[in-house]
Amino acid sequence: MILNIFFPSKNQRERFLEKEFKIKNVKLQKNSIVLPEINGIKNIKFKTRFNTIPGWWLEIKCSKDIKGERKYHELLEHIDTNNIDENVFYPRKNMPLKDLEIAWINKYNLLSAEYQDETWQLFFHEIKSHMKYNRIDIVYKGLLIFLKYNPFFLKKYKRYYILEDLAYAYEDKGNIGKTINSLKMQTILQPKSIEPYLNMSSFYIINGMEEEAFEVCQMALEKNPDNPYLISNLIISLINTGCYEYAIEFLQEALEHEPNNPYFWKIMGDILYEIENNKGAISCYNTALDIVKDDPMNEFKFDIYTAIADCYYDEDEYMESVKNYKKALAYNSKDPYLLLSLGQIYFFKLKKTKIAYKYTKLLIDDMPGNGYGQYQMGLIYSCIGNTERATWHLYKARSIIPYYRPVHDAITLLKKSKGKVYL
Repeated sequence: MILNIFFPSKNQRERFLEKEFKIKNVKLQKNSIVLPEINGIKNIKFKTRFNTIPGWWLEIKCSKDIKGERKYHELLEHIDTNNIDENVFYPRKNMPLKDLEIAWINKYNLLSAEYQDETWQLFFHEIKSHMKYNRIDIVYKGLLIFLKYNPFFLKKYKRYYILEDLAYAYEDKGNIGKTINSLKMQTILQPKSIEPYLNMSSFYIINGMEEEAFEVCQMALEKNPDNPYLISNLIISLINTGCYEYAIEFLQEALEHEPNNPYFWKIMGDILYEIENNKGAISCYNTALDIVKDDPMNEFKFDIYTAIADCYYDEDEYMESVKNYKKALAYNSKDPYLLLSLGQIYFFKLKKTKIAYKYTKLLIDDMPGNGYGQYQMGLIYSCIGNTERATWHLYKARSIIPYYRPVHDAITLLKKSKGKVYL
């Protein structure tokens, strides 16, 4: 006969051992208590979980005799049945907030001043356990209880980051309302920090809610007017809504205060590129590069060189475009966009099939599931008259990107021309 007894704090478990078994100084061996001889008790173990339920558990194994049976029933008389085995409250299905609140308060005695740190910590472990098993509605309601009764617990040790995890979980499920509410809870816990505002504005932008993103960024910039990430999100929200003039005006003011901020110059370049002022964009990108020339900032330089190459491509200056794509490639030699772009320029624009083959092969060797790379390789083989390889790559492309019409057209043309596609 085994009893698993739940305690919401370590101290309460120790008090129980002292009261029931006269054990004051606990000695452990492999989590089992080194016991004096106790009639009816075989062993007692400490456990941190019982059937996934976190707690300060005691596993008491009674002996299989009359003394054990007597001890077992004697213990049952002294223990609240709600603290035994599966009777311990641990919601595996969503419940109304009111019911959860009552049950959790009773389980942990949350409103008592005694052992508050230990009980709230254990309650937080339970919330994380529900998070692990994707019971996010229960997590959400549990965190509401923290905000109501003990928000300072979440502030300590930055435990509020669980709200970000919760927001991402709701985003994966497509629940935008709960995602936003989770991020808003973080702003309550970090009133002076811009981080939750940044998270919220990024979420709004990703989900096409630019007006909301703009409002959040404006609010946060009142707290920290020079934060480049907030300014970046604000500008992106303006670009996405087509407010280019306002975005440029806002950035010009920012650059007056921080003329050596490379991020602002890059963002200005991005805006000018959007309005097809490629030469102005290139000038801004080069200014950004001059500012960071002595800094590593590999990812930043990668983005800049890629952007400059895109501008030159739109201006039909293909050799300049190639030169900058190759500079970007030095920072990420396997980037699929760069390899595909270089292959396209050499094949379609510069008519250098061998070089186009080189970059396209690098792409599909590293990413065989890239349908556009397979399509491009099919065209290259078709152009040089290798019908078998052309057919293989084009059919491969069709299986990956069946919605891409040019693949179907290329296959049809290959069949009609009996072997070669002329471009």
